Amino acid sequence: MPIVDSRSGAIRATYTREELVTKAQEMRAWNMVALTCANSGHTGGTLSIMDIAAALYLHVARHDPANPEWEDRDRIIWSAGHKAPAMYVALGVAGYFDDRPVSFNGEPLPGFDDVKGVEQCVLLRRLGSGFEGHPNRLKLPGVELSSGSLGQGFGVAQGCAMDAKLEGRDNRVYVITGDGEHDEGSMWETIMACAHYKLDNLCCIVDRNNLQIDGTTDEVMQIAPLREKYEAFGWHVIEIDGHDMEQILDAFREAETVKGKPTCIIAYTIKGKGVDFCENVCGYHGVPPKDGRDGEESLEACIRCLEVEDEFNDERLDRAFAIVQRYQEAVDARIEATMPRFSRDYWWNSADTMKCAMDATRNGFGWGVAKLSASDQVVAFGADITASIRMDYFYKPDGKTTDVERQKRFFSMGIQEQNMTVAAAGFAKEGKTSFIGSYGVFVTGRNWDQLRTTCAYNRFAVKVADAHGGISVGPDGATHQALEEISVVTCIPGFSMIVPCDSRETERATLAIAEVPGPGVVRFAREATPVCTREDTPFVFGQANVIRFRGEADNFADAFETCLASDYESENEDLAIIACGPMVPEAMRAAYILKLERGIETRILNVHTVKPLDRVAIVAAAADTGVVITAEEHQVGGFGNLVAGAICQGDLSRPVKLRMVGVRDTFGESGQPWELMKFFGLTAEHIAQTALELLP
Repeated sequence: MPIVDSRSGAIRATYTREELVTKAQEMRAWNMVALTCANSGHTGGTLSIMDIAAALYLHVARHDPANPEWEDRDRIIWSAGHKAPAMYVALGVAGYFDDRPVSFNGEPLPGFDDVKGVEQCVLLRRLGSGFEGHPNRLKLPGVELSSGSLGQGFGVAQGCAMDAKLEGRDNRVYVITGDGEHDEGSMWETIMACAHYKLDNLCCIVDRNNLQIDGTTDEVMQIAPLREKYEAFGWHVIEIDGHDMEQILDAFREAETVKGKPTCIIAYTIKGKGVDFCENVCGYHGVPPKDGRDGEESLEACIRCLEVEDEFNDERLDRAFAIVQRYQEAVDARIEATMPRFSRDYWWNSADTMKCAMDATRNGFGWGVAKLSASDQVVAFGADITASIRMDYFYKPDGKTTDVERQKRFFSMGIQEQNMTVAAAGFAKEGKTSFIGSYGVFVTGRNWDQLRTTCAYNRFAVKVADAHGGISVGPDGATHQALEEISVVTCIPGFSMIVPCDSRETERATLAIAEVPGPGVVRFAREATPVCTREDTPFVFGQANVIRFRGEADNFADAFETCLASDYESENEDLAIIACGPMVPEAMRAAYILKLERGIETRILNVHTVKPLDRVAIVAAAADTGVVITAEEHQVGGFGNLVAGAICQGDLSRPVKLRMVGVRDTFGESGQPWELMKFFGLTAEHIAQTALELLP
């Protein structure tokens, strides 16, 4: 079925098989332009799925770009949401962005009237553009589902197909899945249910490229024989070469004829298809061309491999990069206009003094787990982002070389957070200390019931690496930005939680959580954040640290004095900033700003142990100052409400003013980490401004 006019029934556009082959190559080129402009994103899977995408959006599916909400349209749902760039390009080529203005969070930007259609896709992963790292159905026309948590889109497709049956509509539902996605148990629940309900209006496409982040699908988690498994569940299965357009079109035609059961098209593809340095390379799962625009592994090399040099000449590439630059300048101006202003620039490393090293807190977790893995009573589990969260240091204690003996105690579980959790609990039942980890949203959210009932209720020593916490995961967007874990973890009886402030403290937190009885969580970030502690900075599980600014120094950390809160005597400060995680260095910088700008003395409380909470230190800070600001890289109140509750129960004899700094009841967005800190009002400047509003 060609692209149609939903009102008249006339054909808007149609493509022959040969034209689809050509379009698929052009779409691959646009995809790589977008990824290179973003300097971020998923290369491998977007290239492997592109022939399928071209066929679906330009020939197979019944839809109308001029009427995206047409009730009788076919639904195309991307359960594998990380392949969003391929979807954006397909939507652009199909015409969904022809009349869409370039916008910042829905507000059209002046000066971009000439940027139409697929060209808008070069704004991939730019803050406010709508082209987020994972799809957001509220931002772009034609996007059926906000997705990114693997396995969930398939179930939504099932529901859409069931609704069509219920309402008597004859539209079809297509769902694009990955082969690694089949590690998730929810996939098999959906496969079972679709067959049970005889959803012959549903077609699942499996991008069978045989690779996922940690290796081949055979090495990480064996899902074969895939055809036999689907057939055993009651599906009609078609196997094709996912890069042969004739086979692709024939398969979709066959699927339309099947009655009484759903159809699965297993499309055997090559990850990174069309670009020689990307093909069948695991390392190109989630990164753009490593050499940028020029070089051996670059955008221009991609263009040559795809043989589209005439269409994507220097002039077109120059224009694409210029569009992105202009857009970013407009966004930067808007963000900077919202930043509180002081007498000078206090931003990180902007002056000759107060220099601060930057390091990812995930590195500290790696150092800690490397030390712990020396014990044969410690086991660890990977969930397909093993190296990204530094869990691979468990069996590579130097960060590079595999220790065979330690590797025996490491288990690859693939993309299955729930099973990983209960398997780890089994080891804990037998006396081991088990470390599990993944993106924070998945390892504390998708498996929450397993953490609650199996780990906490049984008091099993399952330790959770809550990785990439907060908005620091940046361009991946809301589906991967964990902003709720403090709330969902601390409400579980018996769970401990540490939110360390920098990479040094993360190492200490990892070692400490291993010694705490029962289950526990260490929440840490992905991107580099300020190193604000020293080797001699105290760290005691369950006890907060007091930090005081003592005067400018060459090194940021040396400008502060830190001690255990239990050892501190009040200096009659004007206010207290109570913080956890990466907000601690922001609180420190806020104290620096307030002292130099207004002579205000600030007590900073680093509450690295969020549960059990150091209530004594919190109440003392409130009682001594009467003005409290909480700071968290989290939904506001997750940490702040714990602090407020402690203060309210502290029987204070004086009133206390309290404000909370955090993300305010919204999901995250794609953008650069520091850009998002400013956008969501989480910087020292915002904390300092809040203090000035509170103080007389």
